[in-house]
Amino acid sequence: MSVHGETRKIAFAPAGEMLAALCLAAVSLAGHAAKTAGVIGRAIDRRRVMSELANLDDRMLRDIGVTRSDLRDATSGPLLDDPTRVLILRATERRAAARLAGRAQQH
Repeated sequence: MSVHGETRKIAFAPAGEMLAALCLAAVSLAGHAAKTAGVIGRAIDRRRVMSELANLDDRMLRDIGVTRSDLRDATSGPLLDDPTRVLILRATERRAAARLAGRAQQH
């Protein structure tokens, strides 16, 4: 190879490295954007479920094991937090308390 060809390769090497770095950064940014969109989408879905639960009457909520105050508490947290965690915790606590109360009455 001639000296001219080698000089030409060296002159364009930094531009190629910069282009590769920009491509990698764009792919990384797209990945982060997709992940963020997924988190926001799940948060919206969970809030939609909470809205559907709020439309149920008190008897139906009692059958599920939650109360209206549980729904208010669950949705009072930050938007991206999972409100269903609070509902699961409250329903589990109520079932455990009912079991303990039942055992106490048997003894």
